[in-house]
Amino acid sequence: MKIAFISSGNSIHVKKIANWLVNNNYDITLYTLPNQTKLLDDFDKKIKIVKLPFAGKKGYYLNVPFLRRQLKKGKYDLINCHYASGYGTMARLTRIHPISLAVFGADVYDYPYKSKANMKRVIKNLDNADVITSTSNVMVKKVHEYYKNEKKIYVTPFGVDLNRFYPQDVEKDNVFEFGIVKKIEHKYGIDILLKAYKNFIDELPESKTRLVIYGRGSAVEEYKELANKLGIDNSVEFKGFIQNELVPKVLSHMDVACFPSRLDSESFGVAAVEAMACGTPVIASDASGFTEVIEDGRTGIIVPKEDITAFKEAMKKMYFMDKEQRKQMRQ
Repeated sequence: MKIAFISSGNSIHVKKIANWLVNNNYDITLYTLPNQTKLLDDFDKKIKIVKLPFAGKKGYYLNVPFLRRQLKKGKYDLINCHYASGYGTMARLTRIHPISLAVFGADVYDYPYKSKANMKRVIKNLDNADVITSTSNVMVKKVHEYYKNEKKIYVTPFGVDLNRFYPQDVEKDNVFEFGIVKKIEHKYGIDILLKAYKNFIDELPESKTRLVIYGRGSAVEEYKELANKLGIDNSVEFKGFIQNELVPKVLSHMDVACFPSRLDSESFGVAAVEAMACGTPVIASDASGFTEVIEDGRTGIIVPKEDITAFKEAMKKMYFMDKEQRKQMRQ
């Protein structure tokens, strides 16, 4: 089967899906904006990469004639488009079918509400698709808040490769480790985590703990400064970017993985699922993507969004949990 991906070369999820397909004998070509190429080196070499001529927001319109010619010439069995916003618009304007449109998160949670034009655009793109897919039931519910067409939306949850994500043997010290692997952006609530950890330390000054933060993003320096201001910089470690291949080991080293996202654009809690696959219990906000994949009290603890006190209390509960309870939660 010959599939054209119209997607971002910056997306780790697009990379994983495309790599899996090409290694299962699908013929894959990725068309991406030329300014969205951060992960292209991680795409399988069997995937044909086409960088579209124009970058930026205007590129979603200016690239249409070029992309239309490419799709006609390629005679693809399927056009697989990720994001109902920019790439969905570009795919619609080519007038080439069949199109499978994947809603991915911010494109349906945030983008449509920024303007009436955006809302109209997303609805047109959804109408144009032959098939619509979503990675979670909660995101389907979100789409249906404004998309009243009775067209079926297929739920295709993110998978976790259990050959890679499993409890790994790692050397541990006697320090209880809270941690997170996430983009360092405001919407993911790492400031909430830092403040909750500060309160945790204030209540339990004799506890041997640390907080490790993996990832990069626009808020790194801001949060380093916050940790310093809170007086917890000695027990908070900003580890920076980590290769995806090393994530299972890092998650296995943590005693608890923390996900304090403040927005419901957490469309599917894949980071939490990866942690749980490694046998690491989680504390997460009640962002809808997390509530779909975490069993509160069984595989982790769910707390209200932006509730620093509740997050601190969950950290204490995890810290004082006896070995048998923790073992059950890990399993």
